Amino acid sequence: MSEITVRVHQNKYLPAAAGRGEMHAIVTVAARGLGPAAAHTEASEVIVIDCSSSMSWPPTKIAAARRATAAAVRLLRDGTRFAIVEGTEQARVAFPSGGELAVAGPDSKERAVRAAYRLDATGGTAMATWLARAGELHAAHRVPIRHTLLLTDGKNEHDPPGRLDEVLADCAGRFICDARGIGEDWDQAELRRIAAGLHGRADAVRDDSDLEAEFRALVSSAMAKSLAQVRLVVRHRAGSELRFVRQVHPTRADLTGQGGYGDGVGDGRTWSYSAAAWGDEVREYHVCLTADPDGDPVDQDVELAAVELEPTGEAAPPAPEPASVLVRWTKDPPPFLSADPSLAHYDAQAELADAVAEGCAAYDRGDREKARRLWGRAAGLAHTTGDGRVLARLARLVRIVDAPAGVVELRDDFQAIDLSSILVINDESRRPPGGEDEPAQERPADPPPDLVCAACGRVNPGDAAYCEECNSPLRAGPPA
Repeated sequence: MSEITVRVHQNKYLPAAAGRGEMHAIVTVAARGLGPAAAHTEASEVIVIDCSSSMSWPPTKIAAARRATAAAVRLLRDGTRFAIVEGTEQARVAFPSGGELAVAGPDSKERAVRAAYRLDATGGTAMATWLARAGELHAAHRVPIRHTLLLTDGKNEHDPPGRLDEVLADCAGRFICDARGIGEDWDQAELRRIAAGLHGRADAVRDDSDLEAEFRALVSSAMAKSLAQVRLVVRHRAGSELRFVRQVHPTRADLTGQGGYGDGVGDGRTWSYSAAAWGDEVREYHVCLTADPDGDPVDQDVELAAVELEPTGEAAPPAPEPASVLVRWTKDPPPFLSADPSLAHYDAQAELADAVAEGCAAYDRGDREKARRLWGRAAGLAHTTGDGRVLARLARLVRIVDAPAGVVELRDDFQAIDLSSILVINDESRRPPGGEDEPAQERPADPPPDLVCAACGRVNPGDAAYCEECNSPLRAGPPA
């Protein structure tokens, strides 16, 4: 049986003597049991492949893109509307030939696979043009789940200045886009802008051979969605103010200005935001409200706001009972002053993201020592919050001597792609390990020890299979 739930995590105690204050809460929205409905949910998928001339070198890059596109097409559910777009300075629909969305079935998917293997790298790069075309294709069929997969190896060089922002604003809410960078010359800031504007996720594909698995995972995830949207509604009491609503998982985003305010009655106390395309997953939000003790009882729970969910779509489960954001005013000293563990976790995750970004900025300025200190701080926070993914990517920038203590040594041999690959995921976050809405997780292990190439002596990250200098197979050895 499918269901969607809402829970509030907070420390509800505030000192009455301090007067007006802020109440912070983490709102957890969990959808379960939606998987079977996905097989009957209409969806559209547009696969956009960068076919600029730079994709032709090395030849493995365009070859990997062809294989990955073919693999993605084969995973489409029958009945899904889809297209392949060849992205250059234009956006040509490589399949189907009519320039509209095809309907997935054995015959159409086989023809699309053949079209994927004919993709040619001969043009420029105009991502706004590509996304605008994807928007047109999706708009022709108003199905509940609309997803775009975008792959690029370069920068947006052939659109007019400002055009990308215009297209992102126009396409927001019309479809979700996951963006991937391959090679070494893409711009992580551009990919993050695209993913943030279209409510998807951005990442790097370091090795051409990994692209097929990445496409499979992205399309499988899109095909598992069945709930068109969930409207998150916050109704707060008179005298309180909603300071902000921020998504904190799976990505960080300030939603305050994206939600509508007012409930049509004019009381100005109802905020709502539509979150699109749900499968079996958990999303979390940080809600902050002002609270005033005037007229409230002491040592009793008082409701500051009610958080409601309004799921929509044919596969929508019943709406759950609203969850309350509470305040309990206490006499000094209040009994509990520490932050709720969920809030503390996401504060640490935000601090981790800042440390990563500031370390990269310091390195770009030539301040290696400051970069080392900041990345050491990031290593400690990644260990504390259980963020093994960030810890593994940090291990390409620094040798992690003691992760819990944040002791690191700067590497001399990392590449620009290593900076891009950690920055591109800097808007993501991890839930606290063992959250009540999903199975408990063990803390990720620290990165494996460095590997020394026996052929050339280069020190490589512990998760590398081949030497980054001479491409020889690696075997474990003590760090040089």
